[in-house]
Amino acid sequence: MAYRLLYLVFLTSFGCLSYSFTGSLPSHIKSVAIPLFEDNTAYPGVREDITNRVIDEFIADNTLNVTSESQADLIISGVITSITQRAAILSAGETVDEYQVYVNVKVKCEDIRSNKILWEKNLSQFGVMPGSGTQDERNQAIQIAIEKLTNDILNNTLGYW
Repeated sequence: MAYRLLYLVFLTSFGCLSYSFTGSLPSHIKSVAIPLFEDNTAYPGVREDITNRVIDEFIADNTLNVTSESQADLIISGVITSITQRAAILSAGETVDEYQVYVNVKVKCEDIRSNKILWEKNLSQFGVMPGSGTQDERNQAIQIAIEKLTNDILNNTLGYW
């Protein structure tokens, strides 16, 4: 019984030493650059918001060092392709009670050292606003969508297969 416990403690202690938070990224990737996203929507401030949020997400995660493009091992670039609004909940009489505001982006993650695209995807997320929502509520829904997108971008990068 004592040997089993000792063996379990040994496996638990040393098994954790080889775990890595870098996911499946190649071992030479230590840094990332995130240039300003392009914006095909002309919606004021969105390109800065999403770019800054992605940078902040990588800084907070602390797996990769955020740096300039000239020093980066990895570059994440993106294009905001559209911001759309769809009716989500209709009440009697075809009145819209709730809208989903979608932010759609095309993102590419490129390994600069090996000149290889690790992943490239069209991503879409939404925030919700009331049917009679104001511009401020629409902006808030866009910010919620951006927050979800930044999480998707981080997860796609660190979980690259």
